[in-house]
Amino acid sequence: MSRRIIAALVVFAAACTIAGVAILALSFDLVLPDSWGFRGFPAIFAVIFTWAGANLTWRRPRNAVGWLLLQVGVVAATQVLLTEYGAFGVVGRASPLPGAVFAGWLVSWIWVIEVVSVAVFLLLLFPDGHFVSRRWRAVAWVGGLSALAGVLALALTRGPLNNAPYADNPFPLFDDPGLTLFVKAMIGVAVAAIGAAASLFVRYRRASGVERQQLKWLAFYALILAVAVVVGSFDETDKWASIVLISAIALAPVMIGVAVLRYRLYDIDVIINRAIVYGLTSAAIAITFFAGIVIIQAALRPLTGGSEIAVAGSTLLSFALFQPIGRRMQSAIDRRFYRSKYDAAVTLDAFTSRLAGEVDLDAVGAELAAAVGTTLRPAHVSLWLRR
Repeated sequence: MSRRIIAALVVFAAACTIAGVAILALSFDLVLPDSWGFRGFPAIFAVIFTWAGANLTWRRPRNAVGWLLLQVGVVAATQVLLTEYGAFGVVGRASPLPGAVFAGWLVSWIWVIEVVSVAVFLLLLFPDGHFVSRRWRAVAWVGGLSALAGVLALALTRGPLNNAPYADNPFPLFDDPGLTLFVKAMIGVAVAAIGAAASLFVRYRRASGVERQQLKWLAFYALILAVAVVVGSFDETDKWASIVLISAIALAPVMIGVAVLRYRLYDIDVIINRAIVYGLTSAAIAITFFAGIVIIQAALRPLTGGSEIAVAGSTLLSFALFQPIGRRMQSAIDRRFYRSKYDAAVTLDAFTSRLAGEVDLDAVGAELAAAVGTTLRPAHVSLWLRR
């Protein structure tokens, strides 16, 4: 039964997305009020969240995380169709097409469901679909009620519609200058999101083995998203900043899907290691590059009168320093964050150096067993030699 529901939701999401993109193509020349992102970007969320959610629910039908991702994908697909039909049916027409204003009204608040699902409920239920304990349900209630207040504020406030300012609210019940109620509701959602993030720290402290690896995947994604949020807040006019943030959000279901399905789960340690090493190495090279430009330019200014030689010299110096700086960064990271790996490498190096001068077979066997015991820490070590 659950697989029939999954298939029906996927078909519905695909139909809405295709129809919305088709309307977008027909009305691409419409002049609309500027808004965050670019036209049609929810289609990206619709495709990726639906695909990841369908995969998870198909394989783990009892895990609520997959259903949450699938629900976000379906809502995003609905948003695509409603957004494009609303704009197509209202802008530039003497009288709106049937249901176009209503579509714009739905678009004005439906996105709140996506935000609270990802920012609150997904964090509370990751990775097994259950709360850490019953007390964390209070955070879910705060997030849900705050989202409901935000929906009511957007849906019932008199004036131009949010995300569809080309039409006025067809269901005005009250005036709310500055959307004060909506702002307070979003503060409540933010508080719930912080509480949900705190639940992940509690879950990590109690977890071990596979679950810790799953939480590492989510923590690594959270770092990527935080960087994207900072980048996305730089410029409100050019679209490159919003494209970075949209790309980071679209990465969420992929990272979560890998973690829940445990596909190449332990690769996250390698990814984090490489990210730290290459990030610090790149920063060191960048500092060297710009410092080299300043120093070399100052030294050669009387001779060259320009900075071309300084740039060339700094570039060559940076290329030359990449490997040694990278090796030193790798060693420092291993000593600080991957101590067991570092200790194992030191043990193997010591074993290799001792082996080079050893001729007694029994002594070699004892050294080998000691090295294996120190690096791999097995419960028992045995060595068989064919005489």
